[in-house]
Amino acid sequence: MASSLTDFSARVIVSLAGEPGDEKVGAALAEFGAVESVQRWLRDDSTLAISRGIKRIVESNAVSDAMTTINAVAGRFITPSDAEWPAQLNDLDIAAPVGLWVSGIGNLKELSARSLAVVGARASTSYGERIASDIASACAGRHVAVVSGGAYGIDAASHRGALAAHGSTLAVLACGVDVAYPAAHKALLDRIKESGLVISEAAPGAGPLKHRFLTRNRLIAGLSQATVIVEAALRSGALSTTNWAGALGRKVWGVPGPMTSATSAGVHQGIKESGFTIMREVNDPLEGYAQPVARQLSVSEIEIHRALALGPRTTAHIMATCGPHADIHQILGTLTMMEMRGDVRHVGDLWREA
Repeated sequence: MASSLTDFSARVIVSLAGEPGDEKVGAALAEFGAVESVQRWLRDDSTLAISRGIKRIVESNAVSDAMTTINAVAGRFITPSDAEWPAQLNDLDIAAPVGLWVSGIGNLKELSARSLAVVGARASTSYGERIASDIASACAGRHVAVVSGGAYGIDAASHRGALAAHGSTLAVLACGVDVAYPAAHKALLDRIKESGLVISEAAPGAGPLKHRFLTRNRLIAGLSQATVIVEAALRSGALSTTNWAGALGRKVWGVPGPMTSATSAGVHQGIKESGFTIMREVNDPLEGYAQPVARQLSVSEIEIHRALALGPRTTAHIMATCGPHADIHQILGTLTMMEMRGDVRHVGDLWREA
């Protein structure tokens, strides 16, 4: 197998064999490339964990099993050489991911080009959840994708706020994209996939190990142009996202809470000592995002959007919705142009809103 390695297959092997965020692995890939790194690890007779892991994966059916699993959830594995790869992840240097397992209809590069991380406590208050939802709703109005971690509390409120306002959201998980964690969020994660993406460095089937929550936080920060922390106790894991955002030169906003609130103590400390900018209005974090220019829609585009507002449709269903006088050639041409712009997507036999 070593002789037939490609950059893609080598990165799949490394993803399956290693742990997310291993900077020694990242340094090797940066110096030698994925293919030569895997070949070196295969020749290595030491007890290095990555060498043992690589040999175990190569000698098993793990790669084919992983690809079967990711295909079953309409997902894919993307690498830095893919057109969908977000260039801002390269700011992580040797801490950049080997590759990403993604599931959903969104395009990662497009969505992350205008994105805001909204993170905070799992044990959140009703105040914090309302603020997170309001921020996410404001993001949807400005065509800014919301990035969060899919967990209870502030994460869930952020995702739900974006979805309720018909915006896009990205959930970065500490487990495989085919694993619903927490289990109660299975329906939420499925909804996210319908307009955005569920993302993980961890291979399909991987469980949510404790240290993976911290390592995934660098991706939340790296994918976003700025980060808002809504609520966090003094020792909250969500603060690691703000640490990464600061290290990457990205702006961090802090939502102040009551002086007596332990749930906001970590945010208050960050405002005082770490340079968080105080958020006074829900639109404050969007001040750095240019207002998208509205474009006049053609009659055909309006008809297509009206048809797809009812849900995914085949071309025949769209034609039927557009009425008996619709020109098939004009509708097909418009669909093609809309797909090229990223307004709609064609998945299988169905068209759907992007």
